[in-house]
Order: sequence, then structure tokens, then C-alpha cells
Amino acid sequence: MTTTDRRRLGSRLQMARGWYWAFGVNGDPYAMLLCGQDDEPGHWYERIRTAGAGIFRSRCGAFVVTRYDAAARILDGPEFSRAAGETAPDWARPFLDLRTAAGPPPPAVEELVPHYRAALPGTGTRFDLMRDFAREVPVRAEAARLGADGADAEGIAALLRSAATAPDARLTPQTLAVTEQTVAALRALREQAGAAGPPAAAGCAMAANTVCNAVLATLRTPGLAGRLADDPDLADRIAAETLRTAPPAHLESRRATAAQIIQGTAIAAGDEVVVAVAAANHDPEVFAGPDRFDVDRAAAPPPLTSGLGCRDGLDEFAARHAAAALRALAGTLPGMTRTGPVVHRRRSPVVRGISRCPVEI
Repeated sequence: MTTTDRRRLGSRLQMARGWYWAFGVNGDPYAMLLCGQDDEPGHWYERIRTAGAGIFRSRCGAFVVTRYDAAARILDGPEFSRAAGETAPDWARPFLDLRTAAGPPPPAVEELVPHYRAALPGTGTRFDLMRDFAREVPVRAEAARLGADGADAEGIAALLRSAATAPDARLTPQTLAVTEQTVAALRALREQAGAAGPPAAAGCAMAANTVCNAVLATLRTPGLAGRLADDPDLADRIAAETLRTAPPAHLESRRATAAQIIQGTAIAAGDEVVVAVAAANHDPEVFAGPDRFDVDRAAAPPPLTSGLGCRDGLDEFAARHAAAALRALAGTLPGMTRTGPVVHRRRSPVVRGISRCPVEI
């Protein structure tokens, strides 16, 4: 990339972010959501939900859906596609193919459990749940699956970590340095691992955050860690409820392939429609006590995932990693405590990336 190219890219990234801020401070909650400055985005979801009777039209150009029924129709219907083509801004185009092809095959939970047990430090240890545990297992497993070993495996693992911002970079402009790092990592992954490299990076980022969110939800919910210790099979239900409350991808962008009406709103062919998956999974008309983490939730529909209709397997990949990590931690979680605040990565409205999560066992 030449200096001129870098300057142009940096300028366009700054300009796009500036427009999001300008729209946001003038009353556009989706634009503020894209800025990614909040640890808890729920209030923006609620503002989008209550902004109108139909679908919210953001000044960023996208229609935004937060209702469960409409979201399910868009995610699982043939009238919507992930293909963005030439309509995407130039700064987003390097990230368009992350989820257009099949991702890594979801591994069997029982095969993952020993890897998470091996990653767990001894009793009396302080460590970072994200950096030392949740991120490393999927990264190292994917490096091995992509055929790398020895020094090559370390190199692939480093690229998978460096590309963790790619799912967010598709919708939210990152800093110039982060954008260049992510683009370079994706390019190297394509060169060294082929087309399977970029989806693996997205899968690792989604799995790591889902593992952290599942563990944190278990620690926050009174009595749940003890129940898991007594019944490790509860891990599957905790993982499922985590997919509802903190899905691997909070936002999913689709393009309408034909003109249609959704919730009384006319959608033209080619329009961008963003499903706020996390908001739809908290729809109070569908889920009783939607903000409550409840593994005994009965008579509720399944949580929506970003992979519906375009099944790349990444949501299931993340769910299986979460279930495996919980099984590995079943006897440990009752004695685990947080030793500091959970730090979320900024500009991360899609995966709600966790940067640090200090704990002690």
C-alpha cells in the first residue's frame, strides 16, 4: 500500500466514523450502536425498537430490525442475501467474504473438552479468561486443522488473533492501524490456508467471546455454577441461553434480492437490512423476562443466530466451544471469581469483543 493509498484509506475511515457520530448525536441510535463505545448496547437496541411501528430506517442507509418475527423472516428467507457487492464502501470490501462460504466444521464437544482442561491453570492462579483460555483453544485448534504445525502453526495462530476484528470491520470503520493489520492478516491467511483462512478467523473471534460470555453468565447467575458442577450436562443449556442473550454476532447485514414489505415498510431490491440479532432475542413480545439469564426457560422459541438462511456453521462452532469450555470448568466455576472489570473492545458492535477478563481460581 502506497502512502497516498494509506492517506486516502485513513481519510475515508475517519470520514465514515465522523458521519456515524454526527448521525448518532442527532438522534440515530443505530449510528451510535455502530460507533461501538458502549459496554452494554441494550439501551440502543431498545431505542431502535421503540423508534417506530415498523422497521427503523437509519441515516447510515440501512433498515434495522429488532423484532423477533421479522428478524426470523429476514435471516431465514431466500429474499435476503449476504452478498453486498459494489454497494459496500471501499473500506469494508476486504471483509465481505468472511461469511460468504462455509466456515470451519463445528467440532464435537467431547473432542474439545480435553483441550480446555489442558488450558486451565492450577488452583490459586490469577489469569485472563479471554487471553489465556477462551481465545487460545479455538485459535490453536484451527491452526492445527488448517494443516500447520511447529513454527507454521504459531504463525497461523498469530494471524488468526490479528484478524479478530474482521467481523466488526465489515460494518464499523476501525482505526487505520487496526484496519491495515486486519487486512494484512486476512491476506496472509488466504495465502497460507486458502479460502478457509478468513472464515476460521471469524469463527475463532466468535467462539472466544461466546466462551467468555457463557462463563460470565454462569458466574453472575445465583446458584448456576453449583448446578453445573453437579450436572455438567447443563453446559448445553447454558450455551444455548448464551446464544440468546449474547449471540456470537449481534448484527447481521443482508441485502434484499427483491422488493417486498416487512412490518409495513417497503424494502426495495438491493436495500441493506441489518438484523440486530441480540435485540430480536430480547424481544419482550416473545421472551418472558428477556433480560433474565434462564437456563430453565420453557415454551420459548429457539434463539435466532446470524447464520440462519446462510449457514456457514460459525454460530454452532461458537456454541460447541462454549459447551466444551463449560464442561471443562464444571468443577472449577464455583471457586472462580472475577478480579477486575471486564474490558470490551471499542468499535466492536458485531461480536462485542472482550479484550480483558481477569479471574482467579
